[in-house]
Amino acid sequence: MLRFTRMVLLLGVVVQIAAFVRTAIIAAALGASPDVDAYNLGLIAPSFISTVITSWLQMSFIGRYTSLVTTDDDVLAAAYRSRMLVLVLGLALAFASLCFLLPEQIMALFMPSGQTAMTASAAAALKLSGLILVPIIFGDFIALILNSHGRFFAAASAPLVNALVSILGLWFWSSLNLSALVWTLLLGSIAQCLVVLAALLRMRLSFPIETSAAKGEVRTTLALALPLLPAMMLGNSAAAIIQFRIAELGEGMVAIYGYASRFQTALAQVLVIGLGTVLLPHFAALWARGEKAEITILFRRLARCTILIVAYLTLGIYLMGETAVKILLERGAFDAQHTQQVSWLWAVLSLSLFPLAFGTFIAKFCQAVRDAGSVLISGIISFTATLLATSFGAALSSPSIVVSAAVFNVAATCGFWLFWLGRRVETVPILKDIGIASLLMGLILVPAVAAERWSGLYAHRLPDVLGLLVRGSTFTLIALLLLIATRSHLWFLARNPGKAP
Repeated sequence: MLRFTRMVLLLGVVVQIAAFVRTAIIAAALGASPDVDAYNLGLIAPSFISTVITSWLQMSFIGRYTSLVTTDDDVLAAAYRSRMLVLVLGLALAFASLCFLLPEQIMALFMPSGQTAMTASAAAALKLSGLILVPIIFGDFIALILNSHGRFFAAASAPLVNALVSILGLWFWSSLNLSALVWTLLLGSIAQCLVVLAALLRMRLSFPIETSAAKGEVRTTLALALPLLPAMMLGNSAAAIIQFRIAELGEGMVAIYGYASRFQTALAQVLVIGLGTVLLPHFAALWARGEKAEITILFRRLARCTILIVAYLTLGIYLMGETAVKILLERGAFDAQHTQQVSWLWAVLSLSLFPLAFGTFIAKFCQAVRDAGSVLISGIISFTATLLATSFGAALSSPSIVVSAAVFNVAATCGFWLFWLGRRVETVPILKDIGIASLLMGLILVPAVAAERWSGLYAHRLPDVLGLLVRGSTFTLIALLLLIATRSHLWFLARNPGKAP
């Protein structure tokens, strides 16, 4: 599993670098303009729909399909994937048609009243951006099949092709505007779908026309949609609620939040999505074999390593995030004020990294055992926490409070998932490891922060890139030296440590 994890994480890093190039092009050309607001708002519905359907498939399809593949039930597996392929393609076409035919009506349901121009622009973006649902949903389903057969490379490299095609489209587009943003996104999505489709064809898997043997499996998958789809809709509504709420705070705020969330999403993609892709089928296999002790050991390792990485990243973002944003985005239409706003919101969002990561790992386990009811409860908790926090922030006209809803949301759901996990495996060692890891990282990072602040007194005279390099190197080197000198790294990386050093 570790070999696949390293490969997926490495590709994830490369994908995020490419995505940043696209973001930098948009920021330099359009800044926090109404076009960027409309683009982000127009993507809410397609992103929401594709995330909900893919999450449903991850829980209702991949666990059962992986089990069939593992037990060599090839005939039923072939019928199951073939029947589900037709169902998924039909759903993608149906939702894409709704976005194309009824964009004004859809946006009017959520946009603040009185913002007619913004609503019209967002509807224009939605009409075209909804078309990405076909290649994205269809491609994600194929990627799930590839992952179940251990073909992680093709599924993980497809988003990189998406980003590169989109970047080239923006680079050669004559004049960047809302239309250019949407069309290049669509071209990238099509390229991503073609990559996984080519990988699937190379596997020579059969997709029989006669699929009656899988009727029961598909019925079970659809039955799981009754609790799952509402759960996924509630759980994935947080980003949409935050964007619509922050749109009430004025022109350009959606774009500012979009840039900040782009930074946050990059880290989350690397920390969570890549590893989660490998964890889901692995959890399904462990649970099918009844290896609860191995599941506990895996969660202990995940907890320690997540604390190690997240504590370092969160403090680094707080200390050096503004300089990083300035280097990456501050040019052209993106000015110093935008840099300050984006860096502050990014620092707020970074507080969600640990509960987001660890809660998602537990949710992957839940998906592997197909516990739809618990997913529904987590969705209700997520929706309620987001709604309360964003309402409070909007009432105070505070972007920081509105955005902090993302932190409250994942903290609440992570607490629920820890409770859920405790009813299936032993969690006392996991909780102890979280506490010890937090204490160790606190002791290690305090001197690292002091060293970074000291180096900053001299680094401010240097060019931004060189200054950031000096400060970041100082912070990282001191943390790494203390980690090794105290032999804490042996505990963090151990398979099953007896106690902290």
